[in-house]
Amino acid sequence: MKLKTLTILCIAFLLVSCSEGKKEGLPMVFPTGGWEERSPETLGINSQKLQEALDYLASESGEDGLEEVFIVRKGYVIYKGDSIYKKHNIYSSSKSFTSTVLGILTDQGLLSEDTYAREIDTAMADLYPKVQLKHFSSMTSGYSGKGSTRWNEVSEDWSWTPYAIDTPLFAPGTEYAYWDEAQMMFGRLLTMHAGKTLKSIFDENIGHAIGMGEYKWNPEQEVNGVEINNGCTNVMINAEQLARFGHLYLNEGNWDGRQLLSKEWVKKATQNQVFTDIVADTDRSHVDGRGCYGYNWWVNGMMPTGKYHMPDAPKSLYYASGLHNNMCFVIPEWDMVFVRRGEDGNPAKGKPFVYNEFFKRMDLALENR
Repeated sequence: MKLKTLTILCIAFLLVSCSEGKKEGLPMVFPTGGWEERSPETLGINSQKLQEALDYLASESGEDGLEEVFIVRKGYVIYKGDSIYKKHNIYSSSKSFTSTVLGILTDQGLLSEDTYAREIDTAMADLYPKVQLKHFSSMTSGYSGKGSTRWNEVSEDWSWTPYAIDTPLFAPGTEYAYWDEAQMMFGRLLTMHAGKTLKSIFDENIGHAIGMGEYKWNPEQEVNGVEINNGCTNVMINAEQLARFGHLYLNEGNWDGRQLLSKEWVKKATQNQVFTDIVADTDRSHVDGRGCYGYNWWVNGMMPTGKYHMPDAPKSLYYASGLHNNMCFVIPEWDMVFVRRGEDGNPAKGKPFVYNEFFKRMDLALENR
């Protein structure tokens, strides 16, 4: 009787161990052609609670809802919307691609975050002698081009010329301004120095290796005969492609054994790089990156208020953020990439509020971390 009982207990233990192994023992994988799909439970996530979190997100989103949502854990797809292959602009999420090009060029020893803009373009020397590339990537350069960046401004003389150098908004590193023309100049400087388009640099070093496939990064103007891929926006991809980009960062620049981007750069880019206490008095002063902005990645850091950017979300979380709720979240402590895309406007309550609430609900869905 004792032997029979012991046998039953052993079998039960093995069954539990196997079940846990399915959730915790799965290795990190990388898509070769397509992604491997698994049930949320296989990856330790409760399907019902996951859906409840997604329902909340849908309730705070526009008409595109969850159509372009794509969730990957350990490289396995656990949720996908019906329109994940729909390609359109990811708007300011493109900025994270631009800073990645800086990372590539830094890894290659061609320049660094500390390179002065005047070393690349002598025209910057007069008004911007102390501006470095790290200032552009962290939105602390103070750069301003001639004209206005206000999208909804009614003007008889629409004279916005982001590459025409104008008086600085402030001294570099002293204030924060989420300023599109500064990001466009950043893209121009990288293009000018490399003598190649941002897209070609990205594709040759990362895009081809991670299987990005066909996509566009629309140019605006030229420098020295080379097209300038807009450093601010214009990357035209789908949710599945954006998830590949996030998965590379999740794995600290490594893709299935190949180090495509240095760990050092990934770490630097995805931690706070904005140490000023001042938000510039501009038409976008409501965008506050103090304590929570890296090199064109938003991070879940502590702001001057003493509160975290998203207090109820994982502290390791960082993300690319674009107009119309085009988002790519990387959550290292969950081994997860979460993509939400659309063309339906930003959440009315603001992205930090909505996604803090969403990830608070997602946390309840994780049966193991």
